[in-house]
Amino acid sequence: MPAVAFADIGKRAKGLLGGDAATGTFVLNPKLTIAGTTKSGVALTAIAAQKGDKLDASLKAAYTAPSKKYSVDATADPAGKVAVNASVNDVAPGLKMTAAVVLPDPAASAKLTAEYASAAAHVKSTISLSASPVVELAVASAVRGVLVGGETAYDSAKADITKMNFVLGYHAADFQASASLVDQLSTLKLAYAHSLSPAATVGAELTRKVDGAATGFALAYARSLAGGAVAKVKLESSGTLSALYSTKLVGGEKVTGSLQLQATDLSKGPKYGFALDLA
Repeated sequence: MPAVAFADIGKRAKGLLGGDAATGTFVLNPKLTIAGTTKSGVALTAIAAQKGDKLDASLKAAYTAPSKKYSVDATADPAGKVAVNASVNDVAPGLKMTAAVVLPDPAASAKLTAEYASAAAHVKSTISLSASPVVELAVASAVRGVLVGGETAYDSAKADITKMNFVLGYHAADFQASASLVDQLSTLKLAYAHSLSPAATVGAELTRKVDGAATGFALAYARSLAGGAVAKVKLESSGTLSALYSTKLVGGEKVTGSLQLQATDLSKGPKYGFALDLA
C-alpha cells in the first residue's frame, strides 16, 4: 500500500460524514456558486452564501500551466482581503513548493510550504514568515500495509506545541478504516466507510474523550441514483438527523437541497438549505 498524505488517511469516511464531491455536502444556508474557464485557461469561481443576516462572498481566479508544473490562484472577499497562492511542482523529484500570502498585510500572513510525496512517505511542512513563526509538520507512511501518520505545530511566540495529532489507517478497495488521536491526543476517533456496491456507501464514526468524559457517534448512508443524483442521510448521537438530495440538471447545473432536524425533539423547527452550482 503506497503512502498518502496525512489528511487523506481515512478520507472516504471523512467525506461521507463531513462532505465531499462524491457524496455531497450538507448546506444549511442558501448558497450560489458560479464557475467557468476563460479561453486563456483561467478558472473563475464566484461563491455567495447567506448566513443569518450576513452574505459571505468570494471570487477566485486560478491558473495552472499546461505542463502542470506551475499554478497560481487568488481569492478576494468583500472585506478587501486577497489570498494569493503560488505553487511549483517537481522542484526536485516528488517535491512541491507553495508560497501563500494575504493582502493587504503580507508581513503577518506570508507562509511557505514544502510537500514531498513518494510511494514510501508523504511529508508536508509549513512555516509562517513572520517575526514569531509557526511551524507545522505532517508526516505519513505505510508500514506493512498499515498507514501511519502524525502532525504537530510549534508556535514560537507562545514557545509551545499547539497541535499534536496521530492516526492509523487501512485502505482497501471497498472500505477504509482509521483510528485517530486528536485535540492534543485527548480525543479518540474511530472511523469506517464501506462501499456496499458501486452505488451505496455506509459509514460510522465513534468519538470518545480519552478521560472518558464524553462519547459520541455518527452514522451515514449515501447512494448514487439515476442521472447522477445523490442522496445522503446522517444521524448523530446528539439526535441531529441530516439529509440531502443532489441532482444535475440538463444544462449541467447542480442543485442540492439539505434538511436538518432534531429527531429527539421535533418541537424544534427544522433547518433547510439550498445550493445551486452553475458550472
